[in-house]
Amino acid sequence: MKRAILVILAGALLFAAGCASGSSKTVNTEEAAKKLISSICFADQMSKIDSKTALQLYGLEESTVAKADVYESTGATAEEVAVFEAKDEASAAKVKEGAQKRIEDQRAGYTDYQPQEMKKLKSPVLVQSGKYVILCVSDDDAGAQKIIDELLK
Repeated sequence: MKRAILVILAGALLFAAGCASGSSKTVNTEEAAKKLISSICFADQMSKIDSKTALQLYGLEESTVAKADVYESTGATAEEVAVFEAKDEASAAKVKEGAQKRIEDQRAGYTDYQPQEMKKLKSPVLVQSGKYVILCVSDDDAGAQKIIDELLK
């Protein structure tokens, strides 16, 4: 009898573990970035930058990031889209810190250069969900937030 109970409990634990691991959303970083680029109205031309440059801009180590898809404007605006898949959730926290630092750097750079861009940089959409970090700097924070919420659902 005790053995049957142990088998049932073990099975229940395995089932629960399977459900828990299955609930973590997988996000294709490239598709997510393209969805934001195509769905949000940007004032400037958005161009993809290579992963190495993106990691430098965000002050990140290669060991923390599995994938990065980052698009930035020509520099005439502060517009930017960045979608990162970190190696794990602890690394994602570091990626989010890097994104916050990037926002601060952009604020410092645009204060005198293009002060009208400060509106976009005041409270850009920055979300961490599991091992994913998504940043969108645009004039449409509500639209960006809605798309990001759908991507992470």
